[in-house]
Amino acid sequence: MPKIGELPGSWRAKHDRIPPLLAKPLYEKVQELAKVDSSPVSVSRQLSNSFSLSLSPGTIRHWMVGDRSPGVGASKVRNVFKLEPSPALSYIIGANKGDGCTMTKSGMVKLEVTDWDFARTFNANMTTLFSRAKPNKILVRRRSDRLPMYIVKYSSRQLVQLLRQPLKILIELASAFPCEFLRGFFDSEGHVDVSITKYLKLRVGAENTNKKLLSQVRQLLSSQGIASKTYRRRKKGTIMMIRGKTFLKRRTSYSVEIGRLSDVKSFAYEIGFSIKRKHQKLRDAFSVIATHVPRARPAVWKRLYSKKGGEWVRQEPSQLGVKEY
Repeated sequence: MPKIGELPGSWRAKHDRIPPLLAKPLYEKVQELAKVDSSPVSVSRQLSNSFSLSLSPGTIRHWMVGDRSPGVGASKVRNVFKLEPSPALSYIIGANKGDGCTMTKSGMVKLEVTDWDFARTFNANMTTLFSRAKPNKILVRRRSDRLPMYIVKYSSRQLVQLLRQPLKILIELASAFPCEFLRGFFDSEGHVDVSITKYLKLRVGAENTNKKLLSQVRQLLSSQGIASKTYRRRKKGTIMMIRGKTFLKRRTSYSVEIGRLSDVKSFAYEIGFSIKRKHQKLRDAFSVIATHVPRARPAVWKRLYSKKGGEWVRQEPSQLGVKEY
């Protein structure tokens, strides 16, 4: 079989109408390029510049995530599901209510986040929902001035149509598995707050601009015996910093907050986070509270964490005086 670079002439791919001779070498080259570049448009451009052929970005995108493959008789994976309550669907509905999850008119559900753990959990739930033998590939976009972005994509008009239903319908469907819905929502929008004065104060919260959504979240927390309250967190026009990056708030946001220690513990044990850094911060705070008297807790916490960009960031083992083996 000839190599891609040895194929003569100019040819333009039209989705699944790919000559059998080209299918395998093109697919392998796309997989190779996808390891360093997550943009289908960029990969298409590289193929065009290097090999005098043009493969549509749409086809490349499907090849990159793994829900289609080339070849004679090859067919796309149909991402359909039985419309009934399930843990996976409840998690997906909860995660979809965050800023990192978007939907397109073409029927694509996309999660784009900085936490690998979140992307992996979302991907696993999508695989379960669609009864897939294997998940789509998680794409990575890297930029020198930003944290890596992990991208999960699934084509499913059925799921897009469902997720665009009114909030009331979605909550009724998701509330069959309230803990899974809440975990998805808090993975997406949740935060662990530790405030230091003379004492250490621990809270868990989730921020969103939709007050009706937060009201529903409070009701579901209450159904699990977890008390919470809602308050205005940031006014429109406020400058905020997230993981070292500055943003301007375009809409007023509100937060649902769990403040009583017993309720925070209930949240951790019954709902929790899939994201390792959030889970670790919560566990560290519990440990400090359990093993030190109130006045000693702030100093102990500052030995574990330091403030960076307005956020408590855990010290590296070397900074903690811990030897790694």
